[in-house]
Amino acid sequence: MHRWIYNHKIFGPFLMNWQTKRVFPQKLRYLMLTMMSLSLILMWTGGVKPIGIISTAVFMTLVAVWAWRYPNTPEEHDRRKSANEKIGWIK
Repeated sequence: MHRWIYNHKIFGPFLMNWQTKRVFPQKLRYLMLTMMSLSLILMWTGGVKPIGIISTAVFMTLVAVWAWRYPNTPEEHDRRKSANEKIGWIK
């Protein structure tokens, strides 16, 4: 299974870039935000209690901030590394 998913034409490049350089592509960031927003809308229209929606929104915001800290291309990773900047949350 591991070999199959890492050699997959869609998932493989993302997983290899994440594993080697901690790259989180811009397209996937926007897809993540879209899915999170859609989930909150469905929760709102589905009658979930406000405390559930608010706590979920806070958690989703933290995940989005975490994801946005990582470089979006291998080139950006290399630039950050050569400038001795943080790659994500750590050096």
